[in-house]
Amino acid sequence: MAVHGLLAVGAAGYWWQDAGSGARLLRGDASGVREVALPQPPDGLTALAVHPADTGPGAALYGYPGGDYGYLTEAGAPDRVLARRPALVRLPRVPSATGGPAGPGFVYTGFPPGARLEDPPVDGIRVAVHRAGEPFAHDRPVPLGDAPDALVTLEPTADPDAVLVKSTARGVTAHRLLRLAPGSGLPLVTELPAASSPRTRLVLGAHRWWRGEALGTPRAVLYALPPGETDPSAGEPVAFPDGTAPAWFWGTRQGVVVRAVVAGGTEALYRIDADSPEPRLVAGGAPGDSFPEVTAAPDADCALWLRVGRRPDGGTAGHVEQLLDGTTAPRTLRELPWPASAPRTTRFCAAGDGHRLPVGLSGTAGPVLLLEHGGLTALANAPLERALEDLARAGRLTVARAVTRSLVPAHRVPAGGRGYDDLLHAARHLRERTGPDRPLFVLGHSMGAVGAARAVLLDPGLFDGWILRFPVTDLVGFPALGIGRYWTSLLGDPSRPEQRAALAALSPLHLPLPVGPLPPVLIQTGTHDTRADARHGRRLAERLRGRAAVTLSSYPVGHVERFCQGASRRAVAEVTAFVLDRAAVARDPEGASP
Repeated sequence: MAVHGLLAVGAAGYWWQDAGSGARLLRGDASGVREVALPQPPDGLTALAVHPADTGPGAALYGYPGGDYGYLTEAGAPDRVLARRPALVRLPRVPSATGGPAGPGFVYTGFPPGARLEDPPVDGIRVAVHRAGEPFAHDRPVPLGDAPDALVTLEPTADPDAVLVKSTARGVTAHRLLRLAPGSGLPLVTELPAASSPRTRLVLGAHRWWRGEALGTPRAVLYALPPGETDPSAGEPVAFPDGTAPAWFWGTRQGVVVRAVVAGGTEALYRIDADSPEPRLVAGGAPGDSFPEVTAAPDADCALWLRVGRRPDGGTAGHVEQLLDGTTAPRTLRELPWPASAPRTTRFCAAGDGHRLPVGLSGTAGPVLLLEHGGLTALANAPLERALEDLARAGRLTVARAVTRSLVPAHRVPAGGRGYDDLLHAARHLRERTGPDRPLFVLGHSMGAVGAARAVLLDPGLFDGWILRFPVTDLVGFPALGIGRYWTSLLGDPSRPEQRAALAALSPLHLPLPVGPLPPVLIQTGTHDTRADARHGRRLAERLRGRAAVTLSSYPVGHVERFCQGASRRAVAEVTAFVLDRAAVARDPEGASP
């Protein structure tokens, strides 16, 4: 049973748990676990995120499946805020724009009030402040600078009047502290030291800043900064045990909780209190333990996590656990049945330029499905990942995941291939290892579809089928599709002749089609996908008709799927059926139905 969306509020924890009819919201505290009743959503919308309050009414964010649009509804308030994805922070007191007392409100990224759903959303162009109970009267944009930022996220701080704003553009992550002036409510933005990598995190906990560098890598370092100081050079590094690297961390009232990776891949959770820089182990450390969901908040009195570990009989079990500030050991709030992990191995193959390319394998039998997720990793395909793991455990499928370099800007790719050809080299490696009798499929999501489609168009005889989910296919005309005009700093600018030539050489929609037939293809698009416009998939499907058996499907989902939505489950079922059915055809072309 999937658990996701953990949230810490005060001394309680909240989480979503999937059920047959969808997801339900649970609350766990010292009195036990109980289901939280949610207000009836507006017609056609689904609950995307909930922001409970420790006291008083909370708020829910509703939107179309996929989470790309949302309506923020509050108890007793008639207004709805159109938000861009569930990225918002609740503040307990926002000054009134009409002279009344301060009250709850939100800082959020999104559209201005009155924007139309068909308007192309823009990540990070708008950060706004909204005062509850004053329909849009206090909703005002926050300028972050002259240049648009490619991605903006918001994080709470221990200060009830401040929000941390992180924006990433051109490989640099900027940190800003946004405060509201007590009298006027005007937003005041303070620039904090920037980071050279998105793997840098700045968190406020126990009235001091904590800064992590190169998180999730062997070079990771966590610094404790003096109270009131934000300059990284003033920080003292936290000494973790040898072979232990911090991967991510969260602030609480009394310190920080750190997820770390120990040599050999084991995960562990440490806590560091403000009065002592020494990390203390609070959970994990045993072989097989993992923490796929962790949360804490600098204004909360607890941390919450999901621990998945091995039982003495060799099976696995899931536990939702809570650590209260001031306590030394976590307590279990809920035990869950958990499927055993599929056997995993990692192989390495050489890319065309000699790059050592890792390929992770789950399962040992059945057809082979090679995945590339593009820029959002497995999070974008979470329901599909769960279904594929189930097939791998049952011995019906081998799942291969390649860590490619496909997000290298196209106009910087030497000879037009490095990075974008990594998936093709991985596929050839798999074919050599598994032999001709096991069908081979390739699946690309988003920008991963560029590498997947390119691999098939360059070597169609290598594959028995290909799947493109919510794909980007037109690297020449993308600025005219949806929010593509904001991607030129990442992909290249086709208005510049030298960059247009490089983009055309990589674009699945513009690559020359091979002389012979192409393997069957499944293309899925989302009607609420605001990142990869559905026209990318439709145009490629039209071009391939007559050269391949093309299945083009559209689902009412966004770019990122959710476990609890029926449309996502139908889209996942179509993918698994396509792979298994085409594998049967490949093994027995005459006896299996097409």
